[in-house]
Amino acid sequence: MTEDIPAIRLRALAKSFGSVQAVDHVDLDIAAGEFFSMLGPSGSGKTTVLRLIAGFEQPTSGAIELFGRDVSASAPFDREVNTVFQDYALFPHMTVLENVAYGLRVRGVGRAERHERARAMLDTVQLGGYGDRKPNQLSGGQRQRVALARAIAVQPKVLLLDEPLGALDLKLREQMQVELKQLQRELGITFIFVTHDQEEALTLSDRVAVFNQGRIEQLGTPAELYERPVSTFVAGFVGTSNVFDDAASSQLLGRAGTHSVRPEKMTIADEATRLDADHVAHGAIVETIYLGSGMRVVVDLDGGVRVSVLEQNDADRAHDDVRGSRVVVGWSDRHVVALHHAAQPH
Repeated sequence: MTEDIPAIRLRALAKSFGSVQAVDHVDLDIAAGEFFSMLGPSGSGKTTVLRLIAGFEQPTSGAIELFGRDVSASAPFDREVNTVFQDYALFPHMTVLENVAYGLRVRGVGRAERHERARAMLDTVQLGGYGDRKPNQLSGGQRQRVALARAIAVQPKVLLLDEPLGALDLKLREQMQVELKQLQRELGITFIFVTHDQEEALTLSDRVAVFNQGRIEQLGTPAELYERPVSTFVAGFVGTSNVFDDAASSQLLGRAGTHSVRPEKMTIADEATRLDADHVAHGAIVETIYLGSGMRVVVDLDGGVRVSVLEQNDADRAHDDVRGSRVVVGWSDRHVVALHHAAQPH
C-alpha cells in the first residue's frame, strides 16, 4: 500500500569530500507526513544529508528513494522536494506575490492561476494583503513566511528546511516554531528539518535523528532521546546531563559502566535533611545560576564528582543556595540511564 512506502528512504548513503567522510553509510526511513528533524553539531553530516536529498550534492555511494522512486542521480528539479534556506533567498526586485509565484512560473503555470495559488499560500501563512510589498519592507519573521509560502506553492511531496529559524531572535523563533508545526499539520507534507538547536528539534519533531561524525548516533521520538539517551554524546548534546564514568558510577551507584542522570531528576536539600531517595550523596555548593523559571545548582560531591541540579523556581525552597553551603543530593534509581556507544539504526 502507498501509505507504507516511506517518503524518504536512504540506504547505505555515503558522501566523501576528498579524504573527509561527511556522511558515513546512513540508513534511514522517513514516513509520509512526518515532521522529522536531523540534529547535530557543525560538521556532523546533517546538512550534507539534506543537500543529498535535495539533489544539490551527489552521493559517493548508496541510494536515495522518494516515495519508492530512486532519485539518487536525478537533478534537483526532477525531485518533488523543495528547500527553505536560512537566508530565505527571496528576490529583492520582485513583490512578495511574485516571489511566491516564482516556482509556479518556472513550471509554466499561467499568470492568473499562479497568482491565485500564490495568494492562497500567503493566506495560509497569514500574510494575505502583503502581496504588493517588496521583501525589504517585511520583518525577518514575515520574510521567513514568504519563503515557506514560495516553497509549498509548488506542492512538493517533501519540504526540506535548512536551519530556517537560525537568523531570528529568540521570541520570534519560538513563535515561528509553533506556526511551523501548525502549518505542517494542516498541509500534511513531510517536513525534514535540519538544526543544531536541540530544544528546537525536541519542540517540533515527531522523530529526531542525532548525527555525530557522519552517522546517526540515535534515532527516536523527542521523549526517547531525552529520557533514554544511548550514549555519552546524546546525553550531553540533547539537553544537559550528569554523566558518571566507570569510577563515579562505582562510587555513587555501586555498579560499573557509564551512566547519566538529568539535573531535574535530582533533589537537593541542606545537609540536615533526610532525603527519601535510592541514591544519596553529600557535598558543597560551588555555584548557583538563576534561570528565571528555575535555579541551576552546581555541587561538588565529597567523592570528587561534580553534579548539576535543576530546581524549580519555588519561593518555599527549604534551603539557601549559597556558595560553600553543605547540601545533600538525592536521586531515584529509575532515573539512572546506562550509556554505551550506539549502533546506527537500520
